[in-house]
Amino acid sequence: MFYRPFIFLACSFSLVCAEEILQLDKISVEETYSVIEERKDASIAKRIIKGEELTQYGDMNALEMLKRTPGVTISDGKGKKGAPGKGYTKVLIDGEEISATKRGNPLEQISPEMIERLEVMTNGSAEYTAESMGGIVNIVLKKPSSDTKTTAKLTAGAYRDEPLASVFAQHEGKVGKLSYLINTTLSDNSEKNTASSQTGTYVEDSDSEGRFRSLSLNTKLIYAPTSKDKYMFDGALNRSDYRRDTLEKRLGGVNETIDQSDDGDALMLWSKLSGTHNLSGTELIEWKLKYHENDSEGITRTYNGITRRKQNDEGSFRAVGAEGSYSKALDAHFIKTGAVLKRLRQSDDVVNTVNGAVTTDDHQRLREYKGAWYIQDEIGIGEKMVLTPGIRFERSLRQVEQNSAIDYAAPSLHALVKLSENDNLRASIAKTVKLPRLNELSASLDSSLNQNDLNHPDVAGNPHLKEESALSYELRYEHFFNDKGIMSLSGFYRDISDKIEKLTTLEGGRYVQRPYNAGEGKLWSLELELKKSLDSYVSGLGVFGNATFQNSSLVSNGVKRTIKGTNDYLYNIGIDHTLKPYRLTYGAAYRYVSGYDDPTDESGVAESQKGYGTLDLYATKRLSPTYKLGLNVKNITQESIKTTTKRYSSGVLSEIQIDHENSEPQVLLSLEGRW
Repeated sequence: MFYRPFIFLACSFSLVCAEEILQLDKISVEETYSVIEERKDASIAKRIIKGEELTQYGDMNALEMLKRTPGVTISDGKGKKGAPGKGYTKVLIDGEEISATKRGNPLEQISPEMIERLEVMTNGSAEYTAESMGGIVNIVLKKPSSDTKTTAKLTAGAYRDEPLASVFAQHEGKVGKLSYLINTTLSDNSEKNTASSQTGTYVEDSDSEGRFRSLSLNTKLIYAPTSKDKYMFDGALNRSDYRRDTLEKRLGGVNETIDQSDDGDALMLWSKLSGTHNLSGTELIEWKLKYHENDSEGITRTYNGITRRKQNDEGSFRAVGAEGSYSKALDAHFIKTGAVLKRLRQSDDVVNTVNGAVTTDDHQRLREYKGAWYIQDEIGIGEKMVLTPGIRFERSLRQVEQNSAIDYAAPSLHALVKLSENDNLRASIAKTVKLPRLNELSASLDSSLNQNDLNHPDVAGNPHLKEESALSYELRYEHFFNDKGIMSLSGFYRDISDKIEKLTTLEGGRYVQRPYNAGEGKLWSLELELKKSLDSYVSGLGVFGNATFQNSSLVSNGVKRTIKGTNDYLYNIGIDHTLKPYRLTYGAAYRYVSGYDDPTDESGVAESQKGYGTLDLYATKRLSPTYKLGLNVKNITQESIKTTTKRYSSGVLSEIQIDHENSEPQVLLSLEGRW
């Protein structure tokens, strides 16, 4: 009775099941298995968002798309690119962990047209990774289909008066026992932004211009010599470069003009060879060999009329790994066990000069060796209940300033109770960890040069940073409508030890930000989700929405406060309407992120941010069975993100800085063809 969802879950991240039929005794997984059916039957709670729902709002890459994903937050403001969940949510690409450097983020190299779907899990499980603090987002890329077809999409537009353009092309098909998919994305985008700052001594206006170019090549091959064996190869090569010029004018107690330029490029290489072998009607073996590389370099220069500062930085990240798993269906059980081995290496080389004289010449070499073993069982209890217990053991050996070993066990338990055909009740408890990233351990200093202030500090790592751990609980109710819609309500609680936060201090007249272990914390959240067709009222009309409300506390050095940067709530709402006689679909989506008000931390710094909202519109017109035309107008509200930072000395306010980052609407026109 429960075999179908069991084996589907086991295969869903291993490139086996998509658009194929996997036959085991008593088990059949078909390509017609919809995401709603999968979500309803999966023993571990997860949200599934189809690729078609992700491309309609004109997002240029996967990082932009994550902003619309329920349960995921992307931090904005203060001139820094956001990271999912403020460093918490673990993001995977086809089940593989990603690594970003200062100048290269793999998420920015993934075109929305490459994505089959997103899978979001609030609580981790033994099968994936113990490093699932804040949940897991798995970006599942498209696999080759058996039909030969070509897809191309041209997108052009403007941000303010700067042009935007991208070209996506993909060809896929099947030759004998080999299925293949090859695609490429070329983008060349420019932008202009304005910002302003106000302190007790000066007012600053800032104008910046940037140009960003990238080329991405990707391939997927699936070779099936027999009905029981499959071999798969995934490869990706991404090259990107950018230049940003900024002019800052400070007036007041300090009168100066700062010219700043930043040139950088990145090269990312991903490769994976994997296989699946059906040993018998109820046994499956899977294995993977992988190599990831991420290299970047750049030069940043600033000049304020007196002082010339320059930073040359080079970064390199390498990851080599192997993993294997064995799965067996046995009566009411589906047991899966596996092991993972990884070797990670990162190097950072940073040279800073002031008026031509070298001030710092820093070279960091960091290594990490990781091993893991896990076992997980899905147990069908009668017709209405599934229990999924599991445990994962991981060991990490790090070579930073000195060798250190970290061992931890991460048990988890997920329960699914089918209250009725369309109603589920879910509960889970999981032990998770957050290991510091290698760049958080590196003592290398990333200088903000002449721009240095409270909201633009130098950034450095902390070699003494410890891992963060948590015990997480979730309770969720789901109702599935007959028209493929869904409504869910869930509560979440996380008890955190050695919470990692960032601390900005004044060192030698310059602001420096480092991560540190702040103390013991707690996080509560309530999440609501709705997706419903209103076709019975208005033909072709549908609505969707999701909202997250959260609260937190942290005890640091005996003082209780909230966790830094915790938004009180955020929500996405939208509407879609299809006029079938005209083959026209249009809609709107509004995203709002509430502000936060952080109390004074251990360094005497307090920060607050005002809430902001973004309204996007879209329309698509099917011109023919081959061509589709799209129009997107993004960020109509053109909200300004306001961040206020205060620094206290001996309890007395000594400095205040208010930053405004202004945004402008973006217009995109696209033409897509399929042959």
